[in-house]
Amino acid sequence: MFGQYIGFKVEVVTENYDIYVAEHGLGDIQVSHFFRNTYESGDKQFKAYFRTSPLHFTASNKPDYLSSCFYLLSYLQEYADYYPDRYNRFPFEISVQHHYGIHQQNLVADYFDQLYLSMPKLQAIISKKERPTAFFLSHDIDSVYGAFGDNYAHLIKKMRIGTLMQLLFNHYIKTPDYLLLNKIMDIEDEYDVRSTFFWLVNQGKGTRNINNADYNFKDNNVQRVVNEITSRGWTNGLHKSAGKDTFENELKRLNTSGTIINRNHYLLTELPTTFEALQNAGVQIDCTMGFPENIGFRNSYGLPIQPFNFTTKSPYAFIEVPLHVMDTTLKYYNGQNAQQAANTILQFLENNKSNALISVLWHNNYFFDYADTGWITTYKTILQFIRDNKFEVITPEQIAATYRLL
Repeated sequence: MFGQYIGFKVEVVTENYDIYVAEHGLGDIQVSHFFRNTYESGDKQFKAYFRTSPLHFTASNKPDYLSSCFYLLSYLQEYADYYPDRYNRFPFEISVQHHYGIHQQNLVADYFDQLYLSMPKLQAIISKKERPTAFFLSHDIDSVYGAFGDNYAHLIKKMRIGTLMQLLFNHYIKTPDYLLLNKIMDIEDEYDVRSTFFWLVNQGKGTRNINNADYNFKDNNVQRVVNEITSRGWTNGLHKSAGKDTFENELKRLNTSGTIINRNHYLLTELPTTFEALQNAGVQIDCTMGFPENIGFRNSYGLPIQPFNFTTKSPYAFIEVPLHVMDTTLKYYNGQNAQQAANTILQFLENNKSNALISVLWHNNYFFDYADTGWITTYKTILQFIRDNKFEVITPEQIAATYRLL
């Protein structure tokens, strides 16, 4: 990952090397034998590696940037025993990111920069190029028929009977509001950007009493919209449902062409089980690994990676594009209104204008909120920020071509 970040190819050799990595002072990069011993002992808790800050130090009290990055990038803390949240997820509150207040810092990129600057020999071989931030935009389609139920109380209170009747008509006869995804594509078209729509292919209750789709993915109306998304140049992906169904079965039902891309419903993850399932199913890109409770970096890094497989001691074949910004995080977990959310997001984006691929999730229902229309404005604020800074919004195909190690 360090080589990919700086811009050189890494090959491990025992002689005729350019850069020497060692556990003693003669190495160009000195790594900690204590880190290795702790890792080999099976201890995965972050407090075993980071005593007073999220940086490990060698026995000679030198910063061990490389080992620190390995711990953060590999999600090693999530392999430790822990008490999960009510959806069986790794809780933000027990993370190293929460403990040190670093969840909005692209810390691994900072450590890679410090490591590069500490090695004049490497600087003489290769010059690091500045990398402006890019964006990946997406929408999880959790609901198609929820607009009436979500909005009727507000419309009755405001005596907006005409709008209520239109919602009813759309719900039962025409196209339900949450399926009017052309509205989202039209907005994005104004800013000349493209996004990915993640679909649930299973209905009803899933594990932990989680609601899967309220729609039949094979319904003619749904399939018409899926095909229209493709024909307009947007992307369809899998929103892996909560339940015991396999990735392989759900991908067969999705039956879309192009890059195989996924995000798990409710960001459900359990390591290494989830990573193994993604690998075995041939998923090329996963977009799940974000904290539901807060925006920011779940592995303290702003760029996509191929996660480390601790069994094979090599990277998994799929690319992980971590989730950084989600509407539900701000509205429900943080209790912010649309304007407060816009301010929070803009501050985060301002602080991360380089060395990141910022992944943004805006659910389809936030484009049809009659009680609080400000969430559309908040999304447009993100798109305007992208335009004003001339940042690129990239597709799954571009991600696969740019960030694959193997």
